[in-house]
Amino acid sequence: MMRRAVFAIAALATTLVAVGCSSGSKTSGAATTGGGHELVGLFRLTPGAVSGAKTTGTWFRMLQPRGNPKNGPYMVNADSPADGGQATLLQPGTSGGLRTGGYQSQPTPAFDGGGNSMADAITAPTKFFGVKFSISTNETDLQTKTKVAPPTVLDNNGKLTADLSSWAASWNNQNFNQGAPKPVSSTQAQAPGQEQAQRAWDWVSQKWLEAAPKSTVTGGGATGTYDAKTGAFVLEWTSYIDGGPFNGFTGLWHLEGTFEPSGRAPTGA
Repeated sequence: MMRRAVFAIAALATTLVAVGCSSGSKTSGAATTGGGHELVGLFRLTPGAVSGAKTTGTWFRMLQPRGNPKNGPYMVNADSPADGGQATLLQPGTSGGLRTGGYQSQPTPAFDGGGNSMADAITAPTKFFGVKFSISTNETDLQTKTKVAPPTVLDNNGKLTADLSSWAASWNNQNFNQGAPKPVSSTQAQAPGQEQAQRAWDWVSQKWLEAAPKSTVTGGGATGTYDAKTGAFVLEWTSYIDGGPFNGFTGLWHLEGTFEPSGRAPTGA
């Protein structure tokens, strides 16, 4: 009788494991010490759009100094039809969106003769005050010259937290860190964990780069929501603009789309 009970319990445990493994949820990566599950793959962006007074998909706003993120006032981009120019709609780039666990670096050359950004992997170059800007993620931050970790997103029961410190905006022959948390300016000191650097794939240059597991950063990261069954996600953050014609303004970023799990590098890389 005891032997039958043991066999029954073992069979039930096997069944439960099988059910858990076939749930259909879109996850990739390993559980972390903080309890979250790392999502490694492509965060495919939904194009920004306007429906009546509502802005949907992926977009960017620039908050004026002393403004409120929810109510503004926002800088008006005359090149954008969204919300009277107060929001700039973003379209996915050649990669379809943001890759985590690796970089999508700024290309060479970084700008054309008119100062328009040539980065087109994450988002398509978009006009802002007559000049196109775009996004890249880089091993060394383009503005602070600090080594930063590749984009990392953790899911904890549908709540997302992210290190997007490598997120850089390029515009008019200038580079601005627009990540969260913010990298601090380089002092040539080693970043925490840099002594045990890990490799990260750059999807633009198609090569491995040495990246610090943790970057020298300050402030909070991006946050958002995630539906493991459908892959639907939202990521949001704010990032102070330091230097250039918009010094003292703040970037408000809203990414929306579907997560597609994949490896940290192409097969065979």
